[in-house]
Amino acid sequence: MTKEGTVLDGKYEIWKEVGRGGMSIVYLARDNRLNKQWAVKEIRNDGSKATDTLLKGLEREANILKNVDHPVLPRIVDIINQKGTIYVVMDFIEGETISQRLKREGAQSQEDVIDWGLQLASALDYLHKMDPPVIYRDMKPSNVMIKPEGGVKLIDFGTAKEYDVENLADTTALGTKGYAAPEQFGDSKGRGIYNTDERTDIYNLGATLYHMVTGKNPCEPPYEMRPIREWNPALSTGLEKIILKCIQSDPKDRYQNCSELIYDLEHYEELDDSFRKKNRIKFAAFASTLALSIIAAGVMVYGHKGMKRIKMENYNAYIEEGNSHRSNGEYSEAIAEYKNAFNLDSDNERAYLEMLSMYIIGSHEYTDDGKPVLDLDEGLTFLAGRITTSNGSIEASDAVLFRMGFTYFDEIKDYKTASKYFSLVDESDEEYGELAGYYLTVSKLLSSNEIQTTDFEKISAFVEHTESQYTNKDQTKYINYKMIGMLYAKYVNKPGVAKTANDTMIQALESLSEYEGEDMKDFYYCYYDNLIEINQQLALDAESEDAAKAAYENVISYANETLVIINMRDGSDPMQKIGGTATNSNNSDYVNKMDRIAKTYGKIGDFDNAVKTYEELEQKIGKENALSASVYASHLDYIYSYCDKKNSDVSTWKKSMPDKYEMLMKIYDEGCDVVGIEDSVTWGKRVSTMETLKNSVDDEESEDTDEDADDADGQNDDTQS
Repeated sequence: MTKEGTVLDGKYEIWKEVGRGGMSIVYLARDNRLNKQWAVKEIRNDGSKATDTLLKGLEREANILKNVDHPVLPRIVDIINQKGTIYVVMDFIEGETISQRLKREGAQSQEDVIDWGLQLASALDYLHKMDPPVIYRDMKPSNVMIKPEGGVKLIDFGTAKEYDVENLADTTALGTKGYAAPEQFGDSKGRGIYNTDERTDIYNLGATLYHMVTGKNPCEPPYEMRPIREWNPALSTGLEKIILKCIQSDPKDRYQNCSELIYDLEHYEELDDSFRKKNRIKFAAFASTLALSIIAAGVMVYGHKGMKRIKMENYNAYIEEGNSHRSNGEYSEAIAEYKNAFNLDSDNERAYLEMLSMYIIGSHEYTDDGKPVLDLDEGLTFLAGRITTSNGSIEASDAVLFRMGFTYFDEIKDYKTASKYFSLVDESDEEYGELAGYYLTVSKLLSSNEIQTTDFEKISAFVEHTESQYTNKDQTKYINYKMIGMLYAKYVNKPGVAKTANDTMIQALESLSEYEGEDMKDFYYCYYDNLIEINQQLALDAESEDAAKAAYENVISYANETLVIINMRDGSDPMQKIGGTATNSNNSDYVNKMDRIAKTYGKIGDFDNAVKTYEELEQKIGKENALSASVYASHLDYIYSYCDKKNSDVSTWKKSMPDKYEMLMKIYDEGCDVVGIEDSVTWGKRVSTMETLKNSVDDEESEDTDEDADDADGQNDDTQS
């Protein structure tokens, strides 16, 4: 087990354990350079056959996921081999599995099931269109996570495989019985195993939809999937037909690809028997007027331009109605209007840009229970589907491609997907071409762990471009500096980078003093945050103690600047309040910066200010927050380490350092009441010694009391004599 507080590869700090399997442990970790949370799966290679099998599955999973860029699919961002232990860094996915939801609630609503089905079908369609195609082969409710904001995420790629059209059969039967297609385990006569393909995934998804909408597990008695309306007559006949087609025994009778399935799911109501009956009546009326329609054809041709004009007016009306809803805070209604515009004219870029902007705004506002008003992943999935399916000519819009890339970069922190969109922008485009090229370089370097001398030359050119092409009033200038700063912070330990990075960020701050945009505070925060990491490295690189101290003092100064901004946020949004029980981004940022300040004071030998910072942090964060345990543990560990460095004999601390000893005992007594303190590894490693110290104090006090009592008895005896 990896200890809490361990930093992997110089950047991934282990926070706490969040899951455990037979041969692996999953931790929540924080990327201290990118200020982002990840899941870290730990597997110890003990040489056993079971571990070897798991590692092969993990390797297969990593090789597949390292190439994906779909919002429903998880990403593996790093694989670290450290002294025989494998650490896989991947997306941290909050929420519960659909399997857990089904056990608790039973059948899910038809609307939710269709929505989840569309998202999952989109992910499978993406996998099937990869080069080479990937067949997932284990779609089931326990492999689908429902995120807190409502979208879904597909997990566990241990059974997935790259499809080889030359391979006649799989060598092993993989999948979960009940959800698996017949060809995954052999034909009806038990002869061999068919070669699984995309139709296998369609069967798996159909079985999963069946379980979700009926609540009946195909893995349990009666081990069959009946028409869904036999369980619930209120369900759509259209959805029933879709599921029945998915789960046909013969692959030739199923949907042949996910695009066909997606279309029917989007139009399931049109497959309903009631819908078709209405259309038969409409057709009769249509036939009676056919002659009149033919006569009118000439008029229609003549009026084509007029119809085009009306279509454009209607398109703009949908957009304006959406914008009106947005200004009134009616975000879902706004999205619906933008989708109406899509359906009317999929070639026009305006609806794409308005919807993307709407999802970004909605993802930064929260409901009363702390969830984002809109799920940005969901919006990106919808828009990505519109682009990748070549819907009209929108994929030729450099504005849309650029904005998609920037959203993945800035909001999702998915630099690999951002690279894909930036690379699609036409280099000759006057507005976006050159800028997309620079952003592409930054994105590739942030999604990699290697940098070459020529890459620094490109970044230097980007800095020059930013300084020369934009005024100090231009937002783009500060967005560029933000990207440059992130890149410098990642590679700050490379020779010579820290000095160049420091000069660049100071230059950015000077320019920012003339900026008047509403996002000015966000830019200040980013630059100060980068300068903290940069000066931390400058201190390590310093050739003298004075230079190192000056750099550490800069770390403290810049961290204090970020605290000013965090406290401004604290008063503006109740959902981002510091303290209490919430683990919002303000709490995380505040704790991170205060802890950095305290530790930096420690590095320059300023004990009093280090302790004062911890005390201020504890007063603000309280004892009931999920972060409180780490705060109290860090405070205790700092004082303990300080005393230990002065004198390793703990039994002498009370007499040799009475003031420090009292501080230590005080923070230990207070920390014992903190929520979750027993799970802190940092706290746990000091508990044994602290209890020994505490007991020795109790014993001494007891002895003193006994001696006082003896003295009193002696005095009484003398008096009586």
